[in-house]
Amino acid sequence: MACKALILLAPGFEDLEAITTVDILRRADIDLTVASLHEDKATGARGITVITDTNLTLLGSEPVFDAIILPGGQPGANNLAADKRLIARLQEQSAERRLIAAICAAPKVLATAGLLKGRRITHFPGALSAEETAGVEVVDEPVVVDGNVVTGRGPGVAIDFALAVVEQLAGREVRDRVDSNLAR
Repeated sequence: MACKALILLAPGFEDLEAITTVDILRRADIDLTVASLHEDKATGARGITVITDTNLTLLGSEPVFDAIILPGGQPGANNLAADKRLIARLQEQSAERRLIAAICAAPKVLATAGLLKGRRITHFPGALSAEETAGVEVVDEPVVVDGNVVTGRGPGVAIDFALAVVEQLAGREVRDRVDSNLAR
């Protein structure tokens, strides 16, 4: 059975992180739904407009996803953090021990949802406040996997972040296959 993942785009998302993650997960044959918060499109911080598969309103509370992925960028991460529907969905995802992945400023959304305490994470330097990282071990690493949470530092590690998500969902063999075809 194929893994199902959801990537959420809010106005001002980090273009490189979002597009790279969509590309890598689709190369891994992961059943990926690209959703925006309200409309059926979202425009990133660098002006790229993405036509999404659906939006959070139409998606409702179903279906259940094996992974929820959040690209960073500003004001994208703040827009995600302000959405109470997303916060509730993330809390449920965490309670069920399903994968949550956030890169760059998007760990801010996990902090808003109360999902970072006691975790080891990375994020874009300066993106989270001291209050948001209280009780959290913040490390200067490109990508960190801690249980069911994957975090990435920023746009420069988008490929590695997406490959870490692939590995968590589909295994090391699929990750290595996708990575080898990137010729990097």
